[in-house]
Amino acid sequence: MRMRAIGNGAGCLPALAVLAAVLASGCAPSLPSAGTQFDGTYTGLDSLVSGTPYQCGAPAYPETIEVRGGRFEYPFVVNWPRTAPMDVQVFADGTTHGQAQYGTDGYSRWRQDFMTAWVTVDGRISDATLEATMADLRCVRHLTARRG
Repeated sequence: MRMRAIGNGAGCLPALAVLAAVLASGCAPSLPSAGTQFDGTYTGLDSLVSGTPYQCGAPAYPETIEVRGGRFEYPFVVNWPRTAPMDVQVFADGTTHGQAQYGTDGYSRWRQDFMTAWVTVDGRISDATLEATMADLRCVRHLTARRG
């Protein structure tokens, strides 16, 4: 992985360290955590809204999400069929939010290069239904699941 330094000369902070400092400074929503009020097993359908199945996974597939302690892991499609768990926070009002940065191949007209991108999961739990939308550089997926 290549990292670029910010500034000139020795002792400069890597760009990744600066990004970590910005994220740690409180850019996340400041709502109180849900605790356990939404905990349970949610089963439903994860559907492709935009993007290609080659990069984003099957057009639709069954999904089971376990909410525990006001958090869950959304299975982010890294390279279909490989997924990586992405941590998502559930807040007291039922809204959900998670974000992560990941590395991927970026393509220009003349070459392929490594780049970083963001994936976000935003949604809501209401009346025992979890609705969440995952969006990244190339894909948008929507999950609808019921607790049961």
